Amino acid sequence: MKTKAITFYGTLIAIHLLLLQPCQGASFFEMALEHESIYSPGKMNLSLELTDKAKIESEYRFQISLYVTDTLIRKQVLPVTKAEHAVFNISFLEVHSKTDIRCRAELFINGQFIEAKEKPLILWPPLTPYPEKPKDKVIWVFDISGRLQKIFDDLEVKITDATFQAARNFGTPDIVFIGQELDPNSMQVITDRLVSVDNKPIIIFLRQRQLLKNSNIEIPKENNHSVNVVCDLNSPLLKGLNKLDVMHMVDSAIYIRLKKQEDKDRTIDSHVTEIVKDNKYIYSYLVSIQKNEQITIYCQLPVTDGDDHRYVILLENLLELANKISDSQKN
Repeated sequence: MKTKAITFYGTLIAIHLLLLQPCQGASFFEMALEHESIYSPGKMNLSLELTDKAKIESEYRFQISLYVTDTLIRKQVLPVTKAEHAVFNISFLEVHSKTDIRCRAELFINGQFIEAKEKPLILWPPLTPYPEKPKDKVIWVFDISGRLQKIFDDLEVKITDATFQAARNFGTPDIVFIGQELDPNSMQVITDRLVSVDNKPIIIFLRQRQLLKNSNIEIPKENNHSVNVVCDLNSPLLKGLNKLDVMHMVDSAIYIRLKKQEDKDRTIDSHVTEIVKDNKYIYSYLVSIQKNEQITIYCQLPVTDGDDHRYVILLENLLELANKISDSQKN
């Protein structure tokens, strides 16, 4: 009995010392959401893992709570060990509007509260067909991954998959979408095909890591990450998005660099800009360029990276603006 009492009090003292330790950026556990934003109905995994700071050999448990605003919708307790992390699985029913979920994880040792963390999760209604489908427009899509074609198919927007066929097979395009992160050879093939087009379609480059040298636009490789970003929420390309949405998207994006003034026939509108003290260049995550009659949009923000409604909103905005520009050119 005496040995058990010593062990019990020793554990209590150790827990007390843990609670007194300043965090200073270190935590007893790591918390990660599989996705920050999902369509409903859908599933989400929340993984929890003890860090090296959790040194006591004892009973560790997590209490997971999910809230909509301040209303608790689910609670569950999960055991965890240093060798194996805990995974919390949950299925969400369909929602009819954007719904913010608050995921809270609390760590306990022998029933004693140690630390808590929270992460937000956004539930979106099911993906629905795009309501304003372009009429009498030929839309080319170049995307080797096929992800862009699938999204347009889900939106029930008619496109022409021009990735692996000769340009003569699909008529004259009004709008051209170029998929994410193409290799230089594919980029050259696409450029050559567009040169053979008689008219000047609106060209939309989705996120790239490199561009052809003759484009006169660079993608810097060093220190290319978001630090200080300004966005024009009045831009039609950001319709339906807020600053938090933009911050989420620029976090995984890299910017392009282009000269502010090249010639008098060129107009540049940067909608999401990295603020850099540079009088010669513009650093942009989302920019539209008009030179003579050619309009090109470079979108370095994610669009086909996953099932995130923010990405679909951005794609629909790109399509809507291109459609309006095309209409104005024909009238």
